[in-house]
This record gives sequence, C-alpha cells and structure tokens, in this order.
Amino acid sequence: MIGVRAALECILNDVPRIGTEQVPVPRARGRVLAAPVVATRDVPPFRNAAMDGFALRAADVGAASPNHPVRLRVLETVGAGAVPVHAVTTGCATKIMTGSPMPAGADAVVRVEDTRETDGYVAVAVAVAVRTHVRFPGEDLRCGEPALPAGHLLRPADIGLLASLGHAVVRVHRRPQVAVLATGDELVELGQPLGPGQIANSNAYTLAAAVEEAGGLSRLVGIVRDTPAATREAFAEAFTSDMVVSTGGVSMGTFDLVRQTLGDLGVSERFWKVAQKPGKPLTFGRRGDVPVFGLPGNPVSALVCFYLYVRPALRAMGGLAQVHLPTVTATTETRVDTARGVTEFVRCTLSGPPDAYRVRTTGSQSSGVLRSMSVGQGLIVVPPDVTTLEAGTRVRVILLDPTEAADEPPVDL
Repeated sequence: MIGVRAALECILNDVPRIGTEQVPVPRARGRVLAAPVVATRDVPPFRNAAMDGFALRAADVGAASPNHPVRLRVLETVGAGAVPVHAVTTGCATKIMTGSPMPAGADAVVRVEDTRETDGYVAVAVAVAVRTHVRFPGEDLRCGEPALPAGHLLRPADIGLLASLGHAVVRVHRRPQVAVLATGDELVELGQPLGPGQIANSNAYTLAAAVEEAGGLSRLVGIVRDTPAATREAFAEAFTSDMVVSTGGVSMGTFDLVRQTLGDLGVSERFWKVAQKPGKPLTFGRRGDVPVFGLPGNPVSALVCFYLYVRPALRAMGGLAQVHLPTVTATTETRVDTARGVTEFVRCTLSGPPDAYRVRTTGSQSSGVLRSMSVGQGLIVVPPDVTTLEAGTRVRVILLDPTEAADEPPVDL
C-alpha cells in the first residue's frame, strides 16, 4: 500500500503531455496556452485620448477656474478612427473623442463636462496638468514584452489582450478526452425504474462532470456488467481516449474484475491501494500513452480520488502550470474522530473570513453519502498518526473550488 503523496507523485511523473492545436481567438476562453505570447506591437499603438473632451496645451489653461474660464478656438473635431489634421497651438484646442489620436502640439485633455462650447470656441473651467487623460503608446504592452506565459488558462481579459495584439488564432493544448466507465450489475441507467437490489448509475455522470470542470472532454462508455467479456470489451474501446477513468470493480470481491482485465489488456499497474480514507482501493497504471485510473465504486470515494489524483493528472496533461486544488488553514468547531494509520479526508463546510476560517464536518462520513460532497466546501486533511481532532484544532483544508489552483500538493505525507 502506497501513501497519498507518493501516489500523487507517481501519477504526475507518469502522465504524458498531449498535443497542441490552433483555435480562433474568439473561441479560446478556457483553453491553455501552449507557447508564450510576446507583444509584436505597442498597445495602444499611438497616443490617444482617454476621455471625451478637448485636446489642448496644459499651459494655456493653467489659470482656468469656474469663475474665470479660459476661452480657446476649436480647430476641428476628431472622432475615433479619424486622424487630426491640425496641430494644436497656443490659444487653440481640438474637440476629441475617447480613443482618438492626439493632435500634435496637445499635451492634455480636458473633460467635456468641464467645458462649454459656443460659436467655434470652448470655455475651459478647470486647470489640467500635462498628460492628463492621455494614453501613451505601449502603456498597456510594449513591443517585445512578454504578454502571456505558456500554461496560462485563458480568461476573458486574455482574449481581449490577444485581440489587441492582432492574433486571429492562438496555439493551445488539446483538451484531453477521458473515457468514463461505471462497472456493476446493480447499476441502472438514467430514466429507468429501479428493480430489487438496483441503484442509479450516478458515478459515471459525477465523474464526467468533474472531467469537464477540470478542462477535459468526457466520453461516457456506459455501464459495464460484471462479466470478463463485458469488462474486456468496454476497456478495449475506452483505450482510444487520452485517459481512462473507471469506477468500481477494483477491490477484492468475486466480481471485482477490473484489475485482472486491465492486466490482460496490457496495462502496466503502477500501484494498487492508497493509505487513505475514503478511497483506499484505487489503482493506477498506463497502457502506452494512456493513463488508466480504477477508482472505487462508492460515490464519495470515487469523487475524492478524482479530486486528489485524476484532476491534477488531467490538468497536467492539458498543459496547465498549476494542477492542484488550493488549501487553507482553519479551526475546528467540534471534535472530529478519525481512523489511525491512514490519511483521512473529512468532508466539511467553512464559515468566517478567509483569515479566520472555522470548519465543521458535513455530518455522516459514510463513503456512500454523496450529498456530503454536494454541500461540502472542503476536505479536512487528517494525518495518519491522528485519531482525534479536538474542537479548536488548527487543520489544513483542501478547498473544493474549481476556480482556484495551487502549485504545491495538498498533502505532505
């Protein structure tokens, strides 16, 4: 049996990186950059107005006030996309719109709200300093400056940044396709009535959703019945994906056929069983370039193992620089009893501000209570040598927050 940190390191050292592809910039949100982006031009490319108003010489309005406005002759009006014709000289101004190029000679812009225009002249009621409301070339990015690093998850602002640099397409990592299988004769597909001894096939849909949330593409292979032929056929089909994730059939029961089948199909098993609760009967291996995870069948165990191991592996395959869920420190509100000899992950909720989180368990920690993951906000990490957390104990909590990521693994042991 392997420890949690050792299992995670084994997985991350073994998963391959997949290929890249070019996608149109408008469709690149949520994708991962495959190469750094360097600015190929200044942004903005020219000196422009940051406000609607009048471009002028700051020295001309140094004494302006509401009671003593300065009167300037308006040379022209310059809209966005137009080019000024006249240079601004002493006693003159140019009416200008936000984003329009600044005329030669002007060194400031006064807001239209601080002026009154009549008969070809403008009365300026405030003094402004040089550079007021003026954007300069390269203020956002200078030509040759790094803009975005490889491994960066593209957000809406990044899409705009790429567009401002003139990129129509961008090279990103391909999203890994993950085959998801659920094993068990007791499983019934969605929309079908339950017979005696049967349960709904929830695990496959839980894991498929988790794959999508982590940036992968899920492919539901279907329910795998507990026969050697059905198990072999399903996994043989699944190996056409970039990763395989199954749930159930990895323990030691009579109908736990997954490990034997994977071995027969040429999967090199790296480890089986991890010293943790929930999720001990986890297996990981590889067939060629395809990582294969055999997760436990209990719903909570399967999802906890996904968050701890499959999610970081999937993010690493997809080129992300940060692959782990983040952790915070919190204080327990009640006593928590745990198992000795394994790292236990206790489902919990958080309250209070981030610098003073308080943590409480979700109640039953049965590995079949999926609702505890639905309402839970985190997992308390309890080391193997601890059996009791008294109220007021400072603990580490893994945040089940898909919008955040961390460089360091959430578990030391």
